[in-house]
Amino acid sequence: MDRGKNNKYIYIIGAQKSGTTTLHDLLSKHNQISLPKIKETHFFSHDEVFSKGFNWYLNQFNLDNKIICEADPSYLFFEKSAIRIKSSIQDPKFIIIFRKPLDRALSHYLMSFYRGFEDLSFFDALESEKNRLKQDKHLFSFIHHSYLARGNYVKQLEVYLNNFKKSNFLFIKFEDLISNGDGRIIDSICNFIDIDNNYDAIKIPESNKKRKIRSNMVRDLLYKDTFFKKAISTIIPSDEIKLKLKNIIDLFNSKDYSQSESKQQIEENLSRLPQKYFIWNDEQAQLLSSVTGLDLSNWKYN
Repeated sequence: MDRGKNNKYIYIIGAQKSGTTTLHDLLSKHNQISLPKIKETHFFSHDEVFSKGFNWYLNQFNLDNKIICEADPSYLFFEKSAIRIKSSIQDPKFIIIFRKPLDRALSHYLMSFYRGFEDLSFFDALESEKNRLKQDKHLFSFIHHSYLARGNYVKQLEVYLNNFKKSNFLFIKFEDLISNGDGRIIDSICNFIDIDNNYDAIKIPESNKKRKIRSNMVRDLLYKDTFFKKAISTIIPSDEIKLKLKNIIDLFNSKDYSQSESKQQIEENLSRLPQKYFIWNDEQAQLLSSVTGLDLSNWKYN
């Protein structure tokens, strides 16, 4: 019997900065689900990982569990991912969480800024995006500066809807997931995956919260390709241990924004944008609503 053939596969494929980590952390508490040892393996999106082979991928999971689940937003944005999943997995299901495009873009920008990959203002970063992507080398801007491109949701959905049945998709609004006042979202997710809803307390975890850096030097050692980082990789070959160590150091090297600080930061960045970006947001919301059936009227500015 082929390994993993009798498991069911669920993919939370995006969108980036739209609550995929929150859903990952929620599902990790369920005893019927196995998630990978390393969150976001990038197996189907990154060539160097895909070349390791499908058995390597299966080794990231506990195949004794009925459900194999991975949350990896790169699978929505990297077009080749859909084709690779189709060639490897029989009848997978997909959960996609969508966030208001302009809010998602700002959250993505703040993450890149936090990690030291961005030094432009939000407005200048949006204005520079097209040229950055055009001149991109080694996918750096494709990953870190694709603020608007990742918000073109329908374009990314097309390759999936052309290769898989629409009934294999569950579409969720970001704000519905994080608010979850009555548990309907958890019910719909469990029904879609076909698992028992055995969550005793309906409380969505606060994952991947926005934080600010204490030391830029420590931050650069963690995220940039430095001699120190390469040396650590040689000393600690295990990707799982390296990720845990990185997360611990990152936690000590950062602190949470207060609610008022976060609100002020968002308002200041959005207030500096010209009208064309709000029009773009509304257009994307309209397109996405027509394809998914989600009510996105509260996403529009005009």
